[in-house]
Amino acid sequence: MKRGFTLIELLVVIAIIAILAAILFPVFSQAREKARQATCTSNQKNISMGLQQYAQDYDEILVYSPTWCNIPNRNPQQPWRPYYMLINPYMRNYQVFTCPSAPAFGNCIGGSIPHHGVNDAINWGWIDRSFRLGYGISENIENGERPNLPSNDPLFINCGGLRGAGRLPNRPTPADTPVVADTMGLLNNGGRIGWANVCAANCNPDLRVDNNTRHSGGSNVIFMDGHVKWYRSMQAYNNWEQRVWAGGCGPWGNGRR
Repeated sequence: MKRGFTLIELLVVIAIIAILAAILFPVFSQAREKARQATCTSNQKNISMGLQQYAQDYDEILVYSPTWCNIPNRNPQQPWRPYYMLINPYMRNYQVFTCPSAPAFGNCIGGSIPHHGVNDAINWGWIDRSFRLGYGISENIENGERPNLPSNDPLFINCGGLRGAGRLPNRPTPADTPVVADTMGLLNNGGRIGWANVCAANCNPDLRVDNNTRHSGGSNVIFMDGHVKWYRSMQAYNNWEQRVWAGGCGPWGNGRR
């Protein structure tokens, strides 16, 4: 004679399924994030090659564009362009500037990170509205050719000057010099790299939690010699603060060239 499952048996099966789901769902989530991190690494390797090709064509200057909000009387006819526009001709693919793990930031059109002129670039018709930027450039490096630097600005005398910060020959340790990274804005401190999905982690320790990181507790970083590497959040923060990395001299650096 056939009989159905008892209530106890059904509850046991449901409990087993629930336990398996609790075990497997985090594993699936981690696997998806690893795939996104791999895409991000590939994006940054393309950006790195674009930066190197640009430098070869422009007297070994990595890129130059003043901090966007510091440009007076910004307008579509100005000569300055943000870094993603300067190097895109070498890649012809704006999609590589989008980090698949970056949240949608609220200050810019399309959810881009702030401080890189995305709103102006879109509103002036320079780039498509679908563009979304997820990687920040070193503010120290991009300002190294600024024409309004003081005439007495030293060229790394006692690590005190900004002039020439983006010139490859002026940086003796390119493998330690971060240029572009997962950040929530311009690359100018360790907190922005380590906890790339939130603002002010550098000055607010309470924000230094894994939920505010970009990729499984850390971030990808492009260095001046062209290599890309993932760092755990606290390691990235310490590397900047303790000058393991050469963040540059003068404004927006960490005192090591």
